[in-house]
Amino acid sequence: MTTDVPLSVRTPSPLGEFLRTRRKQLAPEEVGIKRVKGRRRVGLSRTEVAELANISVAYYDLIERGRDLRPSKSVIDGLARALKLDADGRSHLHALASGAPSRRPQPHEELTEELEELLDSLDPNPAYVVGARWDVLGANHTACRLFTDWESKRTKRERNLLWFYCCDPAARSLFVDWEQEAADQLALFREAYARHPDDPSFKRVLDEIFKANPATVEWWERHDSDPRRGRTKRIRLDTGQVIQLRQLVLQVLDEPDIRVISYFADVDGDLDDIEFDA
Repeated sequence: MTTDVPLSVRTPSPLGEFLRTRRKQLAPEEVGIKRVKGRRRVGLSRTEVAELANISVAYYDLIERGRDLRPSKSVIDGLARALKLDADGRSHLHALASGAPSRRPQPHEELTEELEELLDSLDPNPAYVVGARWDVLGANHTACRLFTDWESKRTKRERNLLWFYCCDPAARSLFVDWEQEAADQLALFREAYARHPDDPSFKRVLDEIFKANPATVEWWERHDSDPRRGRTKRIRLDTGQVIQLRQLVLQVLDEPDIRVISYFADVDGDLDDIEFDA
């Protein structure tokens, strides 16, 4: 893989990029179009997508080129059907098309006393709190032992959940399905980024990750909008033991960009029965 990668996210038209990427991923046969002998095109053409969505080619071309349009719900529904998007994909497409203004997250997010008490009460279940840009604001004792001690063993830049998944060597050892887990997290971060398209701090997070791990550029450009939502992760402990943890994500009511993420054992016995390597 080339290491000459872009260090910034192209954001002129997230909607257009998503549509273009998705149509190129669809084979004609998948939408009932007979492949003509000698066809070299990869994916669908703009004309084919427009016809499947029952809109004019000229109008679709404007949408994909990002000409500041706000397509109607019926048009977006038609495009979702044409591109055979699942529920997550349709939801993401509507979010991109709405262009609704978002509240910019607080520049300095902090762990409140109440959230700190909640983290402590969840032990021995690992739990941590992340902010809008996925900075880790706090973690309980078990989370620090199982994942990493973000506060004392990681730099300020590294105290970020997306950085941990995509760039931290500890994550490669921890997650049995590391590459899939990291790519899924990047796809989920895309949804957060789409809610704050004008906030440069999200772009800075991505730039640092793209530079540290060039493979993430390819994952990002796939425009995945339907990462695995099973919330079950296979964890490999330092002892070699593999455990399964079910993930639960809670959103803070008065601070919707802040989430509490906790894990529960998917095996017989409680997490306090699992021995960590000393």
